[in-house]
Amino acid sequence: MILRGNVKATITANVSQTITALGNAYKSHADTELAKKMKKHMRGLFEYYGIRSLERRNIDANIRTKMPDLSLAEHHQLFYRCWELPQREYQIFAAELARDSIKLLSGNCDQDLKGSISVIESMIVKKSWWDCIDLLAPRVIGEFNRIKPEIMGPILDKWVTDDNIWLKRTAILHQLLYKENTDQQKLFQYCLICAGEDDIYLRKAIGWALRNQFKVNPAAVKRFVHRNEFKLSKLSKREALRHA
Repeated sequence: MILRGNVKATITANVSQTITALGNAYKSHADTELAKKMKKHMRGLFEYYGIRSLERRNIDANIRTKMPDLSLAEHHQLFYRCWELPQREYQIFAAELARDSIKLLSGNCDQDLKGSISVIESMIVKKSWWDCIDLLAPRVIGEFNRIKPEIMGPILDKWVTDDNIWLKRTAILHQLLYKENTDQQKLFQYCLICAGEDDIYLRKAIGWALRNQFKVNPAAVKRFVHRNEFKLSKLSKREALRHA
């Protein structure tokens, strides 16, 4: 069972050291005026230090080269802690680290992977917005599904019918990078399950996923869209067939 509640655990010295180093680096590059603009751009949902993307990536890369070797459990602790902190830079750091740590997060047994899935689900449903979701969906959840579809598949089937729109979006977008290896039947099924949703981020996700599949199988996507013309939103159809 995937848990969505906060997992309270004493963080290790390694995790504490990493968080402290990250915070010190961010604070030394903070720009109050830019932070205000970034917060406004994201509809006031998150606080920011005010660091431009390229500069933040350089900071994060430097921290990661000096970061202690973290265990699987310590990665989980680090992700949870980053998600508790107010500035969005911490969440982006955690999401990008997760993207680059698939082998470690997959662990050595099914239970390890399930633990990582639980952590990532918590990252999806809390402080949810497209900036992190659209990284976690194809590059973390999608990769977990490649590795263990027998574990990830049933979970995705639940997520696509969940009340949380970001779990739905994750399910729709998890195959975004699969290209010719896309499970087309599942893609179409998920799109139809969410086709009646009014949320613009779900409608865009449907269009985006179908447009990506159009690149490798245009005929199939055209047939799907035409057969479901009255089920899919105008936005989804327009995005799906943008390159038709």
